[in-house]
Amino acid sequence: MNVQHHFGGLALCAAMTIWIVAVTAQQPPPPAQPPSNQSAGGPGNASPAAAAAPAAPARRAAIPAAASSIAAKPETYYGQYVTVYATVEKLLSPTAFTLDQDKSKSTGQEVIVLAPRLHEPLEANTYVTVIGEVVKSDAAEIAKVAKASAAGLPAAILAQHSGRAVIFATSVVRADFNDLARFIPPPMSPEEVVLDKAMKAVGGANGALRKGVDASNAELVKTNTAILAKAFQETEAFWAKRGVAEAVKVAQVARAAVDGIDKAAAAGNWNDAKTHNTTLGQQCASCHGSFRERLEDGSFAVKKK
Repeated sequence: MNVQHHFGGLALCAAMTIWIVAVTAQQPPPPAQPPSNQSAGGPGNASPAAAAAPAAPARRAAIPAAASSIAAKPETYYGQYVTVYATVEKLLSPTAFTLDQDKSKSTGQEVIVLAPRLHEPLEANTYVTVIGEVVKSDAAEIAKVAKASAAGLPAAILAQHSGRAVIFATSVVRADFNDLARFIPPPMSPEEVVLDKAMKAVGGANGALRKGVDASNAELVKTNTAILAKAFQETEAFWAKRGVAEAVKVAQVARAAVDGIDKAAAAGNWNDAKTHNTTLGQQCASCHGSFRERLEDGSFAVKKK
């Protein structure tokens, strides 16, 4: 066996494995479904607020590219989402560095990489897989794609590397498969943990409640209105403690709608139950649209003031 070719093959396999893992890790989750409010009446009963709920960012395919190719003809890569397996040449700032395809020497064909964050410092002359969008080394162009958390590139560095391509990275993966640029959601407070649990309970119970109302199933309705009443009581308490009167009102209206569904179902008045269910769906959509935000990884959190 040719030993040189054997180790070359191993290196290529390792590079491809890192690329596959990194691409999988950086893909945003599927769009979250807005709270549905359809009853037996069909789509016409869905609330406008629910229909307008924002979708998650669309997936983007990353094309494999060499750092030297991007450096040689950057204009052909601008706006492209690429994956590059190359060597860290030089550290420019805590979140910026250059890539060179050749580990043994500096080729002068470097590409700048800017990450929104790096959880650990990189070492020069180590291989990394970088995934991100190629942009011009221009402050305005970088600002268009950079997240608010990205520090940007100092003017002196931009001037020094004028004309070079910049990869705004969503992933910077080391050989140990650690993505140093990954987004880590901030920890929830104890109160937010309670709210998160309540919202998860609402999600399951709300779907079951709709089925119960549509099927005129009083027992199924009663089981899930009890779950929802408790969850909205906890939601109201959360927002009351934070002093957000509008959110408190939404939770109160939702609780009243749940109570209305419960009473209407007990009386066998299913048209009234469906009307209250429409109101409930509107409150859920209103709260989600006003008081939560989508994080970089596609998950949701309580919107910060």
